[in-house]
Amino acid sequence: MSNWGRLEHLVWNHLTENGLQQNKSFALCVSGGLDSMVLLQLFLRLKPTAQVKVLHYHHGDSADAEIQEFRDQSLACVNEFIRTCGKENVKFLTEKSPVALSSEEQFRDARMAFFKKNVNSEDVLVTAHHLDDRFETILLKMIRGTSMDGVRSFQMWNGQIFRPLLETAKAELFEYAQSSALKWVEDPTNDRSDYLRNWLRREWLDELDKKVPGGKSNLARSLFKMIDDEDDRTFEESFSAHTGANWVDRQWFSLLSHHNQNRSLALFLKKLQVYEFTAGQLEEIRKRLDKNQKELTFEMLGRKWVINATQIVIE
Repeated sequence: MSNWGRLEHLVWNHLTENGLQQNKSFALCVSGGLDSMVLLQLFLRLKPTAQVKVLHYHHGDSADAEIQEFRDQSLACVNEFIRTCGKENVKFLTEKSPVALSSEEQFRDARMAFFKKNVNSEDVLVTAHHLDDRFETILLKMIRGTSMDGVRSFQMWNGQIFRPLLETAKAELFEYAQSSALKWVEDPTNDRSDYLRNWLRREWLDELDKKVPGGKSNLARSLFKMIDDEDDRTFEESFSAHTGANWVDRQWFSLLSHHNQNRSLALFLKKLQVYEFTAGQLEEIRKRLDKNQKELTFEMLGRKWVINATQIVIE
């Protein structure tokens, strides 16, 4: 841990916040591009003893020689990395599409079918989506027409897919890859504006920055702030619906992420006019509550905590 840099610590914090730091099996979606090769390197450093599945989907043969070369080189890049990493606990699974795929939707559906086929109940499926991806995805969803739920669905951890780089900009991933001497393959289609996402990134957002310097960053901050505000409002509504004068619904609490469990404990304590507590104390309470006993009693912050099969009660 002493040799970790900022990005390693950040991803480890996200693992911890979402209760995944003790998980022993991860399935990483690795394309051979910059983002996914950084993801692979990070997990081999952060979870050296975990069972790691590397999932690579080859989109099949293409009549475009440049695209065909990229797909073949991507497979070779991932294969070479795994061959030289010296980790016996890394399993490489790959599949090639038997038919020609032509649209972004077909690519996405084929990849996801492959991933789901090779992930079991013990695996955490991990993707390399980053902050720039999140921003572009939100804009695309808005362009195509979506509700706030649709915009908010692209989360770091939704109980099925973990996106630990979602708060990290592409530029930081590039710096990390260079400092780690990683090899990756650039997708030539990223330079082609016939895909809507590429047009949005390379033309519309670039033109926005030329017209309004800093406009892209300002727009991203505004969208993220709107989503975060809506998340806060929704969470507080859910909290109100599952709490009483001095109790919290235990089943609702158990289904929250570790981050939201601490968040709900803070709201609960403030509701009872307990304001003097630290993040460490919240974490200690959460750990005590994260037990399988049907009944549990302990004292913390000058209060008695009584847990039964259905409720968490402070007396």
